[in-house]
Amino acid sequence: MDATSSGSENRFATIADLHELVNTLRVEISRISNVNHGGAILTPMEEVQSLRQEVVQLKEANRSTSQPNPGSFASMSTTGIRISMPEKFDGTRSKFRGFLQQVKLYLRLHPFQYPDGFTQVGFIGALLSGSALSWFAPLMEKDSRILYDLNAFLEVFTATFGESDRERVAETKLVSLRQGSRSATTYAAEFQNLACDVDWNDKALINQFRYGLRDNVKDLLLTMPKAESLEQFIAQAIACDNRLFERRQEQRLGWRGTSQVMTATPKFSETSSSRPEPMQIDTVRFKPLTEQEKTRRRQEGLCLYCGEARHTAQHCPRKQRNYKMRSTITKEDSMSENEFLQSQ
Repeated sequence: MDATSSGSENRFATIADLHELVNTLRVEISRISNVNHGGAILTPMEEVQSLRQEVVQLKEANRSTSQPNPGSFASMSTTGIRISMPEKFDGTRSKFRGFLQQVKLYLRLHPFQYPDGFTQVGFIGALLSGSALSWFAPLMEKDSRILYDLNAFLEVFTATFGESDRERVAETKLVSLRQGSRSATTYAAEFQNLACDVDWNDKALINQFRYGLRDNVKDLLLTMPKAESLEQFIAQAIACDNRLFERRQEQRLGWRGTSQVMTATPKFSETSSSRPEPMQIDTVRFKPLTEQEKTRRRQEGLCLYCGEARHTAQHCPRKQRNYKMRSTITKEDSMSENEFLQSQ
């Protein structure tokens, strides 16, 4: 009996110790996770729910930190995207803007390949040649601080090779820009590229764009409704220019079709017994054949006189007909001359 009582007391003591340990763990968990509410200990179910919420919050925080900043070069996913390397830049000022935009696009599409400022600036340096490479080389030799900051590097890079006064240059080019013999699409692309650098409103840009168009496009634009924006006006101008181009093509095809019909029409009827005019006689005369053409006709079994098959030049019906025609005309001319002499 005493042994049984002693065993029960030890078992109860052990259970009490376990309860105390569990309570201690609960307090420690509450302190670490900061989930206690006014000092009250949470129940096991509440603690489990709180831990689940913490796991969800940690996953969301991890997802947000892994996603790139929308304003950075790494803001675009490159899964399955292939883009060619930008062409090298030799320092030509007119090519600087296009090169810079290509480089920015490439870096934006490859955020994990060029994750920091030094790798991004190094990528640009690898694409330089000529005077641009001569400018970049001292920066590498001195290990300049701008090599580690892309924005700082681009600022110096632009100041060195970009337009010093882009707005003034763009205004000058816009004023002198004309469509000329180009399509309205090409003219509009150049115009919009320059318009990005000026602080003009749509009304001023529309007037300048209209001024540079060809006269026939301006005339056709009179039939179009009034445009509310530069984009709408450019679309109308391109549509008018395309219509004029199609009309010119129709006129050319129509002229060619008429000329082909006229060429195919015989100059005189083969069954006509009337006397042909001298001009008609000249048209049936054949020019001497080249040696190459003679060889071709012999190989293909064609007549050397008219180029048709199934007979030779000796038995060519067209040759005989032309010969008879010339003989008749010559006799008639001789008879007329004799009659005139006898009448004198």
